[in-house]
Parts: sequence; structure tokens; C-alpha cells
Amino acid sequence: MAQQEGEGEPGASAAQADRDFVARAARWGIVGLAIAAVVFALLYVLKAALTPLAAAFVIAYLLDPLIDRLERLGVRRRFGILLVLGLSGIVSFGVLLLGIPRLVREISVLAERMPAYLERFVTVVVPQVEARLGIELPGTLEELLTGLRGQEISVLGTLRDLLLGALSTMTGTLGTLVGLLVIPILAYYLLVEFDRVVNRVGQWIPHRQRAYVIEKARTTDRLISGFLRGQLLVAAILGVLYAVGFGAIGIDLAIGVGLLAGVMALVPYLGNVVAVSVASLLCVLEFGFGWHLLAVLGWYAAVQNLEGFVLTPRIVGGSVGLHPAAVIVALLIGADLFGFLGLLIAVPVAAVVKVFVDELLEAYRSSSLLQGNAPDAAGPDAGDDPTPVP
Repeated sequence: MAQQEGEGEPGASAAQADRDFVARAARWGIVGLAIAAVVFALLYVLKAALTPLAAAFVIAYLLDPLIDRLERLGVRRRFGILLVLGLSGIVSFGVLLLGIPRLVREISVLAERMPAYLERFVTVVVPQVEARLGIELPGTLEELLTGLRGQEISVLGTLRDLLLGALSTMTGTLGTLVGLLVIPILAYYLLVEFDRVVNRVGQWIPHRQRAYVIEKARTTDRLISGFLRGQLLVAAILGVLYAVGFGAIGIDLAIGVGLLAGVMALVPYLGNVVAVSVASLLCVLEFGFGWHLLAVLGWYAAVQNLEGFVLTPRIVGGSVGLHPAAVIVALLIGADLFGFLGLLIAVPVAAVVKVFVDELLEAYRSSSLLQGNAPDAAGPDAGDDPTPVP
């Protein structure tokens, strides 16, 4: 009888361990869901007020390493912050003042030339495609293009008017200027107190959990900084390269294509697809199938190789750790739920979720719930019958 009780003890202890693991996971799950619900409600209600704060925090997070480096070189922190923010503001404002008028001119020129481009496409490009591919395109294609001739000017004109309105708004509306000034002011104070805030938060963590929380915070920081600092710089370089290259080839709206490709490059793969698609379409409309199209495709291939073998490995490296699909889904969900605020916080939230999901999966893999009653690695497989068949 005693032997039977002794034999039952390992099974009972394993079952108790399983129940403890499930109960512990359930408690943490309930706590996590409650915190997520409260944070979600606050973000949804206060998204308009929190957007400038989130933008300021992103700026402070991006610039803090540079400020720390200047401080190590002997520059006073407050002076370094003012210097970096001032230069960043001057450069950004100058790019906008110089870039938007140039972009407006490009759109105006494209609107004037578009009817001739569409006429050339119908009379020259379409017959070339039919002759080279040995096919006959549907007759409705010409009708569609004919219908577009009267609409493309209005669409481009509307886009031009929007850009002019944005430029006049930036330069002439006091309320907008005050709103824009809030972000650098908040960024300044966040940068001044950035290290102190981090240290104070660390002091409020219970001593027994401090090492664990600091480790997870550093992992999350590596994920976020790899994307924000690295991917932003790569996207800016790609936008400049596309704009310069396509402009040298002679493509209309080269600055617009480069700007659009640079912004879209923040979403993995999307920027490159946009660059080659829009540039190729404009090239075909303007020049048809010829060396210009080959030059566009060649420049695209060169920039792709530069990004894949030089820019991303050296600037971003292997520190991102977020799957491109996860970044795309996070950006889509964030934009749909919270608008621009969602775009700002989507990647950081995805990084935090990834860290704790990996921790949960690791805990499950090492738990008795999964490992209990597992056959020994040196023994026979669980599904094999050790008795030989006569």
C-alpha cells in the first residue's frame, strides 16, 4: 500500500505543477489584459491631446544618444539639446520651404503634360505592347484612357492646391505655428530629464524583479531603436537617392516619387515597390519603352543592392528583430485605431508585445505542462513499441 502511494507521488506532483503553471499564467493574463484595456481606453479618449506628447517623446528618444555623446565630449546638456533641436528645426523647415514649392512646380508641369502623355500612350505605347507580345488589348482600355484625360488634370490640380494650402498654413497660421512649437518644447524638457526619469522609474521597481525588468527593458530598447533610428535614416537616404537618380534620368515628379518612396520605406518592402512602380509608369508615359525605362530599372536595382548590402546591415544591423509582417500589421492597426498617434506608437507597442510573447512561449516550453512525461532523449520514441514483433 505504501509502495502504491509512493508511486503516485510523482504523478501528483507533476499534476500540481501543471495546475500551478496554468493558475500563474491565468493571473498574469488577467493582469495584462486589465492593464491593456485601461491603456487602450486612455489612448482612445486622449489621442488628440497625446499626439504632440508622443511625437515629442519619439524625437527625444531618437536624439538622446546624440545628446549623451555631446555631454561626454564636455558640452553642457542643455546647450547641446538647444543646439541639436535648433539645427534639426532649421533643416526640417528649410527642406519644407524649398521642397514643397519645387514639388508644386513638378505637379503643375505634369498636369500640363499629362494629356500629351496619355495621347502618346494610346497611339504609340499600346501598339508597341500589342506588337511585341502578340496580343490585342481590350478596346475598353482606350476608352478608359480617353475618359481619364479629362480627370487627371483635376486630380493633379487638387494635389497641387493641397500642397500650396499646407505651405501657406505652415507659414501663415498662428495657431498651427503654436501647435508645432509645442512639440520641440516638450522634446526639450523630455531630453533634459530623460536620464533622470529612467533612473527614477528603475528605483520604483521592486528589488527582486529589478534585474528581470531591466533586462526586458533593454531588449525592448534594442528592438525599438533598431527600427526607429536605423529605419528612419535608411528611409531618408533611399528617398534622396531615388529623387536624385530619377531626376537625373529626366522623370517628371522625381522629388515627389523620392519623397513618397522614402516615407513608404518605413513600411518594409512598400517603399521600393512604390518607387519602381510610379517611376516606371511616369517613364513609360513620358518616353515610352526605351533606354529611359532601362535606366530607371537599373537605378532601382543599384539602390536596392546598396540598401541590402550596405545601408541596412551597417545602419540597422540585426537589432530590429521585428518581422516585416508584424511591423505592417502593427502600423495598420495603430493607424486605424488611433490615427497619427497609432502610427507613432505602433512599432514600440509591437516590440513590447514581442518581448513578452517570447517570454511567455519560453516559459511554456520549459514548463512541466509541456515537458512532463516526455520520453528520455536516449530512450525509445514515445510511439515505438519496444517489444520485437515475432
